[in-house]
Amino acid sequence: MQAEGEVGTVGDIARHWSHVSPHAIALEDGTATLTYRQLDERANQFAAYLTLAGVRKGEVVSALLPNGCDYVAIVLAVARAGAILCPLNPRFTAHELARLVRVAKPVRMVVNADRHAVLSDPLLMDLCPRERMISLADAEAQALAKAELPPIDTEDFFSLMFTSGTTGEPKGALATHRARRAWINSAIHEYGITRDDVYLSAMPLVHSAGMTMALTHLQAGARVRIMPRFDAAELLSAIEREQVTSVLAVPTMLSMLVAALDSTERAYDLSSVRRVITCGAPLSQKTKSAVLSRISSQLYDFYGSTECNSMTVLKPCDQMRKARSVGRPFANVEIMVAGSSGEALQPGQIGEVWSRNPSTMSRYLNLPEATAAAFSGHWYRTGDLGYLDEDGYLYLAGRVQEMIISGGMNIFPPEIENVLMEHPSVRDCAIVGVPDETWGQVVKAFIAPRGEALLSLSDVQSHCCRQLADFKKPRQIQIVAEIPRNAGGKIVKAALTSTQHYTA
Repeated sequence: MQAEGEVGTVGDIARHWSHVSPHAIALEDGTATLTYRQLDERANQFAAYLTLAGVRKGEVVSALLPNGCDYVAIVLAVARAGAILCPLNPRFTAHELARLVRVAKPVRMVVNADRHAVLSDPLLMDLCPRERMISLADAEAQALAKAELPPIDTEDFFSLMFTSGTTGEPKGALATHRARRAWINSAIHEYGITRDDVYLSAMPLVHSAGMTMALTHLQAGARVRIMPRFDAAELLSAIEREQVTSVLAVPTMLSMLVAALDSTERAYDLSSVRRVITCGAPLSQKTKSAVLSRISSQLYDFYGSTECNSMTVLKPCDQMRKARSVGRPFANVEIMVAGSSGEALQPGQIGEVWSRNPSTMSRYLNLPEATAAAFSGHWYRTGDLGYLDEDGYLYLAGRVQEMIISGGMNIFPPEIENVLMEHPSVRDCAIVGVPDETWGQVVKAFIAPRGEALLSLSDVQSHCCRQLADFKKPRQIQIVAEIPRNAGGKIVKAALTSTQHYTA
């Protein structure tokens, strides 16, 4: 049993409660239920099977699995076997998976039967032959497997998580057990999670935040109800039916929850919810107000990244008082807004957001130059632009590489995106800079309209000019069916294409 105050490894999660509350429900996914003792035993059995299959300490094991109880058991098993977990998105094509497998070079890939067709693609078979794949069915068939597991240190690597690749090639971020446990322990403290909580896990477990929030609730001894996939109406029903207290959802999911409430006359009982946590992208003021009034007043909005995990959080008491902020630093995290020479800027001055965070990655896999560029001493350079106010609250202004410079003026896409999201006919949007001979760059808006709404460039410009200087208004728009977003809700601007537009 883990001693009080000990950091522990990720593999230690569930061990404590398997002794203290062995019959308490740890996980359920609609088809399976595991108590804490069963989860602990299952993780040990899977870990033994991986070891007998030849997995050695420090080697990479990929998981290509859907949301479910076994996903979490595999996460704990890989950690206990001393291997490095590399989650792969089960929605990816063979081409997308090959990009990641080529870098990660997993010695084994844990899969389920549903993915065999994709894994038979010659592109993937060359990188990960069939004999290196382990099916869940095979692992379950060896339930009584026994093997001596290696000793694991908190400084050993736990995970290889690929960056979202919103603007280019994804990079593999290596993080230690200590780093992940630091995030978990901080989250328990910041959100007040206890063994009395019921967490509805609707985020993809392949996503760093989705996986970590499930582990966080297990570390606290809570019950975790996993949804196979997000469905707004089912999530609302599950909250009411199972007295859910804790929910994590990216802004797109929250917007869909609000839309589901709008589309029905049914009055859901959501009074059990103690906290709604959101992350991954800016939350529009319209959606925020609706969540606070219709779902829960206990809204937490945290800012983080694959490399640096949770850095700041905007707590419920500040949601309207500091409405556009991403909050103040997590416990044991330091935030600095740095100028071009690495100096700390004064409140109100925009610069790059730097973070000193115990849950930060150690390095990028096989990318020493990228790793060196990402750090300045002990500070991690996030690549995000932002500023601090007089009270130490952080406000984001976009990505360093996405800042638009038009006629010598700096323009920050999130500022325009926030204004556009207030337009009643805009369901989603993204702002990018496009080349222009006269101005260097001009603002282009990609807009996903609400319903059958028709939007012209003049409509968009008129709306923006009520709140923004003229040079910030879009000069081009493109109407699209959807704004491409990754599993964490961040806009994938590299996927936006210019096939049709209307110019001023």
